[in-house]
Amino acid sequence: MSIPEAHVRRWARAARAYTGPTELTRDDLDHWVCALMEQPRLPGELLRWLQGPLQWFFPHQALFMGHGELVAGQIKVTHSLAHGHDPAYLQQLATTFELEQRGSLAWWMANRQPFLLDPQCPPDFATPFELQEIRQFDLGRIAAHGVLGARSTVGTYFSFAGIVEPLTAWHEEALIQIAPVLNNLFLDHIAETDGPNVALLAPLTPAQKVLVREVVTGCTNKEIGRTLGLSEKTVSNRLTEIYERLGVRNRAELLGVVR
Repeated sequence: MSIPEAHVRRWARAARAYTGPTELTRDDLDHWVCALMEQPRLPGELLRWLQGPLQWFFPHQALFMGHGELVAGQIKVTHSLAHGHDPAYLQQLATTFELEQRGSLAWWMANRQPFLLDPQCPPDFATPFELQEIRQFDLGRIAAHGVLGARSTVGTYFSFAGIVEPLTAWHEEALIQIAPVLNNLFLDHIAETDGPNVALLAPLTPAQKVLVREVVTGCTNKEIGRTLGLSEKTVSNRLTEIYERLGVRNRAELLGVVR
């Protein structure tokens, strides 16, 4: 799902009006607007965007994106996408692991805030396992953030490795702003590459697909309304329209179609 032009203009205005503790340079602004304006329209363009406009704005050497679910203290990664990483690093990554093994991920899930992990001065929440992995594969500084569903069990996590400079307040704020963009692009990529459900969801508008994603995370109509700025009744009405378009009768049947 591409970012509506109105959002691009709003974020550009916010960047120009930024008055945080770190000065925003002209290059920061130019790269930020470029990243927004050149967002991919097709799933096949996602890596090009990640390696181009996004990397210009948020300099990094490698990126890992993972989508998964927390089940009884265990993370199950269902989809992933990466660029710039050593294949040996990617091959050793487990798709199922105990959350406590990765303290940084556990901290992020609890706080939902971007963070920087510097192996030279690691935060208290970083585990020995993570620090050994960073040093073994020479990952350098890592900045991470993502998007969690309302019930904090399903989400998308982004890990930027090889951050040359410590994050400024501006870049931390930008990471917060761009996390939902990356999440939507990644979910679209997953939908396209998974194949079977793509044709089934074709009748839906982009806005309806966003609402379906919220349903898949386990959100109630009230929680979805709070996230999307809609009333609970409006969410219910829009779900009814989605049911009719997809030929299902209720939420349970909808989940059976999209999962």
